Amino acid sequence: MSCGAFGSTIVVPELQIWSNRFIISSVINRNEVPYPPETPEVCFPQGSFITMLFNESYSLNYYKYLYALKEDRLAWPYVVKQRLLVYPVSGKYYVINDNGSNLFQLQQDDFTMLDALLAYRMDSTSVVMIDSTANVFVNDSTGTGDIILYADFNSLSTELSKLIYLYLDLKINYSVRYYNTETPVSTAYALQTIYELFLMDKYFEFIAANNIDPAFSCRRR
Repeated sequence: MSCGAFGSTIVVPELQIWSNRFIISSVINRNEVPYPPETPEVCFPQGSFITMLFNESYSLNYYKYLYALKEDRLAWPYVVKQRLLVYPVSGKYYVINDNGSNLFQLQQDDFTMLDALLAYRMDSTSVVMIDSTANVFVNDSTGTGDIILYADFNSLSTELSKLIYLYLDLKINYSVRYYNTETPVSTAYALQTIYELFLMDKYFEFIAANNIDPAFSCRRR
């Protein structure tokens, strides 16, 4: 699974794992999107921000985003070696490592939205969203116990932060207001593209469960 701009012969195990799991179980994308081979559970890292994005039962109180190249090719899982060693010069396998680098080039807006998503994963009733171009995530000082996300979809600077905003807006506010478009948010990056497909499934589940006529909210030509 490509990381996007990093090249087609880079594999990040949890991105491959969740891409496989999501697409196979998807309602609207199951037969439309090619999925990567299944990766062994032994490759599953703890606390990856990618897992937090896709796993709605994520229960940890932290996430990790630093990755390092696994140099020892003999330690690569067989399915990875089988695929990547077709490209012996360019094949790379990256794993979570606290001393690694920001492989996915996450920016401040990404971290703001990831922090909000983590709070939502820990307690889905604790996060309040308020429209604001400040794009910050703070604890409420009024003593209510709420955690407030001040953010504005249009002022967020990255694709991933916008997609997380859409997910939280759907889950917290039951809103589809910012996804009334025919233009995808994601462009050339595998993580963002797969996450947007995941988001589309969530929109479909919401619309189907609430008997909403999709034509009602679709943009008129």
